[in-house]
Amino acid sequence: MTAIEDFNFISFNSRQHALYFAQILKNAGYNSQIISTPKGVALGCGLSLKFSPHLTGAIMEVYKNNPIPIIGFYSIRRIGGYSQLRRLPMV
Repeated sequence: MTAIEDFNFISFNSRQHALYFAQILKNAGYNSQIISTPKGVALGCGLSLKFSPHLTGAIMEVYKNNPIPIIGFYSIRRIGGYSQLRRLPMV
C-alpha cells in the first residue's frame, strides 16, 4: 500500500523568523514542527513550519496579527515518491 501524507507549511526568509513564529504558534496553542523546507520551494533559509491542514485558517489569522517576512504558505501531498506542491493564497 502506498503511503499518503498531507500537510501544510510556512517557508521563511530567515531561521530566526522560523523559530520566532514557532514560539508564537506554541504560545497561541497550535502545534507545529520545524522541518527542512521541501523541494520545490527553492527560496528562503531552508527551514519551514509544518502543521495540519485543518489549522491553516487559524494559523493564517495568527500570522496576520504577527506579520514577519515569509516566503509563503504551502500545501503538499506526498504519495509514495511523488510530491504535489501548491502555494496557498493568503485569505
